Amino acid sequence: MQDFLKYRWGLFLICFVSLQFSVSGQNKEGEVRIETSAHVDEMLAQKKDYNKSLESYKGFKIQIYYGSEKECYELKNEFSSLFPDIATSIIFSTPQWKLQVGNYRTRLDADRAIINIKKEYPGAIVLATEIEIE
Repeated sequence: MQDFLKYRWGLFLICFVSLQFSVSGQNKEGEVRIETSAHVDEMLAQKKDYNKSLESYKGFKIQIYYGSEKECYELKNEFSSLFPDIATSIIFSTPQWKLQVGNYRTRLDADRAIINIKKEYPGAIVLATEIEIE
């Protein structure tokens, strides 16, 4: 039994020492080199030019009201005083006037913003829409 315990401790020490060497071997610094072809650079330049020509992109807005024209403009003024940093737009779609706010690139951004907006306007909803580039 004594021999087994000595053997077990010896095996433990060997494993522990070898583990230390393998962990310290992972701390080496390396060099990363990225090579691209002229074709890839040309395609990126074309994509940038195309993006500059766009007049709108797919995004999200928060709609806080639809109904009459008078109430829509009143709510727009009220909203602008409560949230001066968020853009507002009024859209007429027969027979309703709609008040939409914000210009969000992702649904996640719109969902973050609607949390505060719903405190004042509980009926607010997020809509997928085209956002005009100014």
